[in-house]
Amino acid sequence: MTELLQPARKLAFHAIIVLALGMISGFLWGNVLADPDATASRAAAWRLAHIEGFANGVLMLVVALSYPLLQPDRRLERIIRYSMIVTGYSNILASMYGGIFDARGLIPGPDASPHDLVVFYGFMPGVIAIFIALGAMALTLWRKRPPGSDQGI
Repeated sequence: MTELLQPARKLAFHAIIVLALGMISGFLWGNVLADPDATASRAAAWRLAHIEGFANGVLMLVVALSYPLLQPDRRLERIIRYSMIVTGYSNILASMYGGIFDARGLIPGPDASPHDLVVFYGFMPGVIAIFIALGAMALTLWRKRPPGSDQGI
């Protein structure tokens, strides 16, 4: 159990950074709302960045705090930790980029600007990584069987 403390602390450290970036995004969202010349899409992009930072940071903290329950082996722990870190940074940085350049990145297409494409594809590592992390957590829980049980969860 104590061997999981240091990896959990590393994940929690990155969670705090993602949370801080989300709070900074909230401050910038407020500034955009106060600017009469700002576009509605820029305000929406900063609102998304604020929510992404908060949601991803909290999710990363929850996963770090769940290490005693999960008790992953060394390989799966690394997969979970790095996947969560990629998810958090990918989502907050892509959404902050959208706020900076007034890009939403909703659908890549012929009318999409280069900034829209950066936002859209910037989210993709996080989309893939969260499924990897969830799969690794599910596998860890399935492997850890209750004492005296012949079945997984």
